[in-house]
Amino acid sequence: MQVKDIMTKKVISVTPKTKVSEVAEVLWKKNLTGLPVVDQGKLVGIVTEYDLMSQKAGFHIPSYIKFLQSFDLPEDKDNKGFKKEFEIILNTKVKDIMTKKVYTVSPKTKIKDLAELILSKKINPVPVLNEKGKIVGIVSRSDVVKLFKK
Repeated sequence: MQVKDIMTKKVISVTPKTKVSEVAEVLWKKNLTGLPVVDQGKLVGIVTEYDLMSQKAGFHIPSYIKFLQSFDLPEDKDNKGFKKEFEIILNTKVKDIMTKKVYTVSPKTKIKDLAELILSKKINPVPVLNEKGKIVGIVSRSDVVKLFKK
């Protein structure tokens, strides 16, 4: 069995100029773990849930929790710091947080080799490129796991 047999062919991608808030919304609404970043038809990176939650995104969990807790503070409490932090998060662009070193596979890659790549590099999802370097699909851990169901 090959990657082409399990990959998702309708790939949702973003550009380096896409706002992080838009990425978060797409990931959540579509139940995805990551999106390829494409600039003028060329794969230039990948942005994942991990990238969104990391320190470099400014969207790491402790800060986000602090921001959410600010809503419970009395009205006269100074929340300017939290509001400024939230503005930074909302206006961060994908190019600032994406992973630039992207591991890819071809449609002809064997599932065994895909699984080994995902496990050894701790990556998810993996873009699928044809021989011309064009994105023709995307495959994730869950696609591999689905093979085990009846």
